[in-house]
Amino acid sequence: MTIFLRELKRYRKGFIIWTTCLVSSNVGMMLMYPTFANSPDQLQGYMKSLPKGMLRGLGIETLNLGQILDFFAYVFLYIILFGAAYAMLLGSSIISREESEKTIEFLLAKPVTRNGVITQKAMAVFFYITLFNIIFVVVDYFTFEGIKQSDYSISAFLLIHVGLYLLQLTFAAAGFFISIFVTKAKTIYPVTFGVVLGAFFINIVSAISDKLENLKYITPFNYVNPSNIVVNKTIEPVYIIIMLGIIVLSTILTYVAYNRKNISV
Repeated sequence: MTIFLRELKRYRKGFIIWTTCLVSSNVGMMLMYPTFANSPDQLQGYMKSLPKGMLRGLGIETLNLGQILDFFAYVFLYIILFGAAYAMLLGSSIISREESEKTIEFLLAKPVTRNGVITQKAMAVFFYITLFNIIFVVVDYFTFEGIKQSDYSISAFLLIHVGLYLLQLTFAAAGFFISIFVTKAKTIYPVTFGVVLGAFFINIVSAISDKLENLKYITPFNYVNPSNIVVNKTIEPVYIIIMLGIIVLSTILTYVAYNRKNISV
């Protein structure tokens, strides 16, 4: 457990910064809800000011922002974008950092196998992503209770957060695998944000263009779109299976690739 505890300490500051920023941003935007809910004309004017393509691309054209869950689905679009970026950055840097900072020689000198290294680092990623989501659920629940104008579906509320959790695990697992091959710190950031923003952009384009609609099946952002969850009150089982498949496959491939890798020290 030495490596696990070391990684928790190593990434604690980043976890606190990312969580504080995203939680406070989410709460700050949700606190605007009572103003919108009590001013339907202002809300309608705001919606009309947004381009139709943008409304369709973000999947919010069917939302009634006067309802708290619908408003939350709109706000949460930005949270899942940055939440995915954080998860992938965490997963992609936790292995590559050893080679980038030349600490891999010290690590491999310890009485632990490569599988042990991967397992304990994966546990650290899983711990922080799980804690991140627990904090979000608790804070969001009390925020909802404090500003709600009427009752809301608690199951839809929880499903939106489950979607974020699955999305983060998916991107973290993909980043975990990528980190076997991308070992320089200055390369990790563009790769991470390139993948996440690319997936988010594909989700928007697939919603706007009928010709590109099938692209929605290759981006996890479509699988857990908060707007769809609010409307349908579910996450499609096939999407859950796909994300779990990516998580399991990426993790297995990480073990295989790391054991075969010729690590330079």
